[in-house]
Amino acid sequence: MKRSRVEEVKATSQSYDASNNEVSHGLRASAGLTVLAGVMWSSVLVGEHAQFLSRARTPVAIAFSLWAALWWHHQKRRMTFMAAFCVCVMGLVGGAAAWQAQDVIDGPCSGIATVRSDPTWVGHGVGVVLELHGKRFRVIAHGSVGGRLANRLAGESVLVDGTCSATTGPYSRYDRVTHVVGRMNVRTVSEEFSEGPLAIRAANRMRRALHDGVAAMPFGLKSLFAGLVIGDDRDQSREMISQFRASGLSHLCAVSGQNVAYLLAALSPLLNRLRRTSRFMAILFVLAWFVVLTRGEPSVLRAALMAGLVALNSATGSSMNARTILATTVIALLAIDPMLAWSVGFALSVGATAGLAWFSSRLATIVGGRGVLAATLAAQVGTMPVSLFVFGYVPVISLVANPLALWVAGMVMMVGLPLALFASLISPLVPVVSWGMSLPVAWVAGVARVSAAVSPHGVINVALWVLVAFIVWVRRRQTVN
Repeated sequence: MKRSRVEEVKATSQSYDASNNEVSHGLRASAGLTVLAGVMWSSVLVGEHAQFLSRARTPVAIAFSLWAALWWHHQKRRMTFMAAFCVCVMGLVGGAAAWQAQDVIDGPCSGIATVRSDPTWVGHGVGVVLELHGKRFRVIAHGSVGGRLANRLAGESVLVDGTCSATTGPYSRYDRVTHVVGRMNVRTVSEEFSEGPLAIRAANRMRRALHDGVAAMPFGLKSLFAGLVIGDDRDQSREMISQFRASGLSHLCAVSGQNVAYLLAALSPLLNRLRRTSRFMAILFVLAWFVVLTRGEPSVLRAALMAGLVALNSATGSSMNARTILATTVIALLAIDPMLAWSVGFALSVGATAGLAWFSSRLATIVGGRGVLAATLAAQVGTMPVSLFVFGYVPVISLVANPLALWVAGMVMMVGLPLALFASLISPLVPVVSWGMSLPVAWVAGVARVSAAVSPHGVINVALWVLVAFIVWVRRRQTVN
């Protein structure tokens, strides 16, 4: 049955919420592809310890593509085994190539460097990542050099002169995961700079305009507003970050997959007026623009690719459920950038979406009509393994904090960007928009602060999780009966 334009755009905007299972290929197909995604992820992790495969990435990809085509032609019944084998080898080779030793300049270095991260204040210095001669270096600059770098944004280019060396120390592994291979001590930075390609120029001008549009907002709330809307969390205090983490609201501190859904929902009145092909191209353009605007955060990459696949399915009239789309997205992103396998943000984003995909519908039936609570519980179940491994703690207070904060945060995500941009064009509106947006942002910050203050710890937190599990089990038995 042909779906209306409104239904197609709605399906695309809800693609981050993998509980949307309006169309299904069946549990077996979804489970099979999910297993392949797990094989891919595990193989990439193991590939770190198989460095001898690092030089074979391209030949292996070509060879196995040809082999897969031949196997598909002659042995269709064994395609599942073949797919798992190909994905495993591709993951091993990709993981090995990602950790391949890099030739890094050790000594004087100079040239035109591209800013790859928005500058942040580190103590009395400015921290930034620069790309010079195709390699990324972490820089902490002081004085006039730091001042000039502080005025730049990601994607812009400057002429630098300094000393480069390979990355070492306790943070070297984190640097490699973020594609940083060395450190640079910058002596001079040119005052002149290049704004970069058109897309980068447009994104940076929009980010500056957004900050100008809420210039009258209190500094702390302004930093949270920027994090909610475009993922700019550079000015958020450690206290704020700790409060959001302790309350289970850390996904609101910076941009996440929810922003993609709210963006498409806000644009749906315009998208609904377009024909199918034009609508598909417009959605792809919006997704690509938002990825550039938010600096390609892992959670946004995941959500954008999922939304793109949903839009493709709608445009072609094919069907694919959220579990299948998530698994396909994971395999594709890990094939493109194997380092995502070590990204905590990517793991949490995938875990939350997987929890929504596999558990939210059933939990909604068990819990009752409280959809936000069911979605929160499903997302917490999905992220619990990663959270326990990395942070050692999953706050049960999140089951209360998320329903209280999400609806307000969603409103800020939907209307904050257009209002701030509009105010930046008409300066008398800046105080009005700043005051109007301060109220909902303050609510979100207040929920995080109060929830963090009353959040139980240790044995009490574990006991409350056991109680939640027991209540769900009892409700499930009542539902079955």
